[in-house]
Amino acid sequence: MEVAMVNDLILGFDEARISAHDRGLYFGDGVYEVLMCWGGKLFALDEHIQRLEQSLDKMDMREKVNLDQIRDRVEQAVKKANMSEAMVYFHITRGKGPRSHDWPADWTPSFLLTVRKPSTSATQEVTVISHPDWRWKRCDIKSLNLLANVLAKNAARKAGAYEAIMFDEQNLVTEASLHTVMLIQDGSLQTAPLSANILPSITRSLVLKHAEDLGLEVLEKSFTVKEALAADELMIIGTTIKAAGVTHLDGQQIADGKVGPATLRVRNLLTDMMQG
Repeated sequence: MEVAMVNDLILGFDEARISAHDRGLYFGDGVYEVLMCWGGKLFALDEHIQRLEQSLDKMDMREKVNLDQIRDRVEQAVKKANMSEAMVYFHITRGKGPRSHDWPADWTPSFLLTVRKPSTSATQEVTVISHPDWRWKRCDIKSLNLLANVLAKNAARKAGAYEAIMFDEQNLVTEASLHTVMLIQDGSLQTAPLSANILPSITRSLVLKHAEDLGLEVLEKSFTVKEALAADELMIIGTTIKAAGVTHLDGQQIADGKVGPATLRVRNLLTDMMQG
């Protein structure tokens, strides 16, 4: 069953309540993680906790958050839900207080978690649009500030596409609204390098770690929208979608318009890893 958790209290999904004065509501003052449960087992929990710690450090929140407690809460909620496949979302905010940009010196973190049925089908092929990257300059922090991502994703939906891949002022692809973007060119797997404007995706790190096993050379180098259009294969990857081949970008066909063999190998690799 779907459940929610507020601090240490596990509730029915529709019973969860948070303070109207939470700084997450006022300012997006918090960080989050999303991970998957396959076959009743959490996938890459250690990696997600490690990234959470990095986000907390960068937000000056780490000293007041007990990571062992967070891990226990996640595991307790998943056990209570008792679902073979589930999407686990949780966030930590800087707690409640007056609506002031200065946070209280004695702030106490607030925790919210949900365990739900996967919201995204693991589709194998998608169409995408390009969209300006309007996000803030610290996208390496997995913060609650997602308005630019929401606008880009809904621009894709209005255009009849599945996703939006975003490009910066130099016309370089950063990432998609929800996913990492990768292309295949001449046997190389290319993706933008990690920087302050790229999220350190768990799925990205796993694919790069095992790329050699798939017969692919890794190239961490930015590419333009034009180069994406000319790629042998273009794909998006992420926790819920695994890997999906992009058949069309801005209405233009990529290669032969089919999911390529390298994309399928990446997808199969992630499926095998996630399902044990």
